[in-house]
Parts: sequence; structure tokens; C-alpha cells
Amino acid sequence: MAVQDKSIPFPLVFLQPVADVHYLWTALSLHVSPFDENGCDLFSRLFNEFGLGEALGRLSCILTVPNPDKFAGEFGAPPKDTQLILRVPVEYCADPARQPLLERLTKMGYGLIADGIPPRTALFPDFIESLSLDCSAGIPADASAWLTRMRGPHLAENVPDPVSFDACRAEGFRWFSGEYPLLPSSNVAQKDAISRGRLVKLLELVSHDADAPALEGLLKQDPALSYQLFKLVSSAAFGFSAHITNFTQAINLLGRRQLQRWLQLLLYARFPGDESANPLLPRAAARAAMMEAMCHQIDGDRDEQDRAFIVGMFSLLDVLLAMPLRLIIEPLKLPQDIVDALMQRRGRLGRLLDVVERAEYGRIPLRHTDLAAAGVTPEGYCRALIQAYRWASKVSHEA
Repeated sequence: MAVQDKSIPFPLVFLQPVADVHYLWTALSLHVSPFDENGCDLFSRLFNEFGLGEALGRLSCILTVPNPDKFAGEFGAPPKDTQLILRVPVEYCADPARQPLLERLTKMGYGLIADGIPPRTALFPDFIESLSLDCSAGIPADASAWLTRMRGPHLAENVPDPVSFDACRAEGFRWFSGEYPLLPSSNVAQKDAISRGRLVKLLELVSHDADAPALEGLLKQDPALSYQLFKLVSSAAFGFSAHITNFTQAINLLGRRQLQRWLQLLLYARFPGDESANPLLPRAAARAAMMEAMCHQIDGDRDEQDRAFIVGMFSLLDVLLAMPLRLIIEPLKLPQDIVDALMQRRGRLGRLLDVVERAEYGRIPLRHTDLAAAGVTPEGYCRALIQAYRWASKVSHEA
């Protein structure tokens, strides 16, 4: 996908969410461009210097390892309390001569996933139970027999849309990555339109410094919204341990700045009665946190960092509400640099948003020139990426 000038020593790093059938994140798939045959030095640096292990939390991490021989000799055992899954070429997994090394890796604590469709006559050892398949053009031929034959969970990669997601799930895949969350079906997008309409109104009141009784009055109109607010205020993801007993207490405890951020998160949150999480919630959280972190790196003051956060959080509202973004943000009377960034990708915030969108490892690749245009170094980008996904992974499981 992404292409790097090899004269630049630090590669581009991507973290792609892997979700289960209920849209909850279960792993992060690590991609690097360009990727050398080993990659161990970079892996070690990401875990030891950049804090990738801490960012994972309860999530697994899937590493692409074209050459397990070099990996086993140079990377060592997986970091403590970290579940690493090695994505190994299917030809390697099906080679009887190489299976003792793979078994040794499993005994060291690594999980294994075979990348690709095995030959019809292949015999896999019992410790290889999962396949990773590219489903960008549909489910590969001959996949069905192997998906049934092996225990799984099987990973469908590059799932392009919700229809493909449903097809992969019906075929037996249980892990999914790709751009399907960015194209939700219209019935999902519209399901909670009334509650989210009140949220937009609340954001408008907060942005105009309305008093607490006005905010409380609107909150009390919607039981689902009230429930979600109290649930999030009490969440460990935001660092509060006190019991919240009323709206005024929650508003005063949070302060206007945090309240605004919480309301932005609630736009994407799962409401009572939903069987599955909203796949846009952690995506929006990651965008917002990454925008804020990169804005800090380019010496943005606190106010600009707040605006960067808003840009990231609001950048998926058109997908969520299935209506033009201009109509959504117009009543909020947002600062012009936020509007320019969201609508035209203009200005400092617009360039950062362009980086964030390209960092999602989708159709439009991220390039070093994009980072340079935004004033961000590749190392700084990598730190912001890991910091953002650390927070988004918590939001994914606690919202």
C-alpha cells in the first residue's frame, strides 16, 4: 500500500483495528512500510520505546512475519502480558520441515495465524488453528472447506463494506479488519437519530456556555442519553472513581471542556438495546486523540489542541448520521479553522486530518511527504498513533 523513500530511515507504521462479530476491537494488526524481511529491530523499538505493549491493553497484536527463522532468532519471547500473534505465510505453515520452529514459537507464547489459502493437500499441525484471508474482492475460492476444517478464529482482512462484513460472518470468519465501519448501512446510521439529535443540541448549548439547568433539562428528556452519560462519566477510561448521583454533579465534576468531549464521544456510543457496539466509536476516538497529540507536537496551544480533538471526533459524523456534514455542523457555529479542516482539509488542522485519514491503512496511502506537509516527523507520528490507539482501545470496551 504505502510507499516510502528508502533514504528515510524510520518507516511508516500503521495500526489497523481487528474487531469481532459485535464490532468490539479484539486486536490491532501492525503494518509497516516498507517492511523488511525481519522487522525485529522495529518491533522491539515499538514495544520497548514507543509503548505499544501498554497501548494494547487487553488487545492482541498481529505481526506480519515473512521469515519466522530470523524472527525467532532475533526477537526472543513475547513481552510480558502481551498476546502476540504472528501472521506467517501459508506456504511456510504447510511445510513439514518448518513446523518444529513454529511449534517452538507457540511454546514461547506466540499465537500463529496462516496467511492465505492452503494447498488442497496441506496438512497443518494442531497448533495452527486460524487463517488470515484478503476479502477485499470477496471471499476467496476454496475458503469454505478450510474455514470449517480449522478451529479459528479466522481473520477476514480488507473487508470493504457492511454487506461484505455480513457475508464473511456468515461464512465463518470471526475477526474482521477493513473499511466496513466507515460505510455503515443506512438503518444502523439512522437508528438512534433522535437521541443523537439531542446530543448535537447539547453540544450547541455547551459551545455557547449555557448554564447547568439548561443542559440538565435537555438531558432529562432522553433516558437512553442520561444512562449513557452516567455510564461514561463513571468509566475508568476517564479517571473518575466517585459515584455520580445527578446531572449537575456530573457537569461540575467534568468541567465544560471535558463535558464537550464526552458529548462528542456519546455521538458514537452504543445505546441500551443495541446488540453490537457502534464500530465508529473507537475510530472517532482514535482520530480525535491522534489529532490532539499531533497538534501538541507541532506546538499548538491548548485551545488549538482542543479544536484538533473536535475535528477528529466530528470527522465521521456524516457517516454516523447519514447526512451531509455541512448540515450537521452548521448549527454549532464552530471556529472557522475547524470548519475549513472538516469541509476542505484546509489549514493546519486540515493537514493533520489528512494524515489521520491516511493512517487508517485504507485506499489512500500515507506518505512521508504528507507528514512533512503537516509538520510532523515519522517518529512523532508513530508516537501519536500509539497514544491514540491506547485510548481508543479503552473506549472500545468501556463505552
